[in-house]
Amino acid sequence: MSTEGNRALVFMRKKRRKKKQEGYLLMIVPNEKGKIKSVNIPYLVFISFFVIMTINVYYLVRYPFRISEIWKLEYHILELRQTIAKQDKELRRLDPCLKATQVMASKLNSSNRFFVDMKLEYDKLRNTRTKEKDLAYREVYLPGYRLSSADQDHSKLEILNSNLSYLEEELAFTSSALDDLFKNYKTYDRQLDFIPTIWPLARDRRISSGFGYRRHPVHKRVILHQGIDIPSRTGTPVRATAEGQVTIAGNRGGYGLLVEINHGNGYRTRYGHNSRLAVRVGQKVKKGQIIAYVGNTGTSTGPHVHYEVRLNNVPVDPRPYLN
Repeated sequence: MSTEGNRALVFMRKKRRKKKQEGYLLMIVPNEKGKIKSVNIPYLVFISFFVIMTINVYYLVRYPFRISEIWKLEYHILELRQTIAKQDKELRRLDPCLKATQVMASKLNSSNRFFVDMKLEYDKLRNTRTKEKDLAYREVYLPGYRLSSADQDHSKLEILNSNLSYLEEELAFTSSALDDLFKNYKTYDRQLDFIPTIWPLARDRRISSGFGYRRHPVHKRVILHQGIDIPSRTGTPVRATAEGQVTIAGNRGGYGLLVEINHGNGYRTRYGHNSRLAVRVGQKVKKGQIIAYVGNTGTSTGPHVHYEVRLNNVPVDPRPYLN
C-alpha cells in the first residue's frame, strides 16, 4: 500500500510541475480577418498577475472608506485644537487669580489687626480685661509661591484651589469675630444712651464750682456741693445727658425750677436753677433732648445750671461722666 501511495504522490507532483511549466496560452483574435496571435503566459506569472490585481481591487474598494476616516480624524483634531486653545486661554487667568489671593490675605490681616485694636478699645470702655490668648493676632498666611513660566498650569490650579479654601475659612472666622464685636459695640452704645455721658449745655463747659465740700456763696458756711455749676446766659437750652423718664419737673426750694430724670440702673440726674421747663413729670426723654432753659431761680447768685449725677440716690462727682 505504501508503494502505491508513493507512486500516486510522485505522479501528482510531476503533473503539477508540468502544469507550471506549460502555463496558459493567451490568444488575441482580431475583429477583422487577420492572423491570430497567441502569447504563452507562464503559470507563475499568471498567478502573480492575479494576486496583484486582487490586491489592487481590494485597496481600490477600501480607499473611499479610508478617506472618510481621515476626514473624520482631521475634524476631530480641529475640535481638540479649539478646545486646547480655549483651555489655554482660561489657564492664563490663573496667575492674576493667584496674585488676587495674596492681596485678599493682606486685607484679611488688616481686618484682624483692626479687630484686635477695637477689642482693646471696647475693653477700655467697659473696664474689662480679655485674656491674652483671646486677643492674639490671627495672621493669615499663604505659602510663599513665586510664579514662573516653568510651572505647570495644573499645579497652579491646585495652589489656587488650596488658597481659596484656606481664605474661605479665614474669612468666615474674621467675619464672625467682627460681627460679634459689632453686636457688643451696638449693645454698649444702647446702654450708653441711659448713662449720663454728655454735657448738659451744648457749648458752655466752664465749671464755676465743682463737686465736694465748699463755702456756700449764700449761706456762708461749708457744706457739701452735690453737683457742679456751669454758668451760662439766661435762656440757654439745657439738655438731658441720658435717656430716661422725668420724675421731677417743678419748683424745689433752693434748686429753684428743677428737673430730675430717672435713667435706670440706679442713675438719676438733676438740673437746677432753670428759668423755665420744657418737660413734665412722667415724660420720656431722649439723650440730648432739651428739657429746660438756664436761669437764676432758687438759691443762686447768677444764671447757671446746677448739674447732679446720682447713683443709687447717692450724689457722685459728674466730671468723670463728662469725659
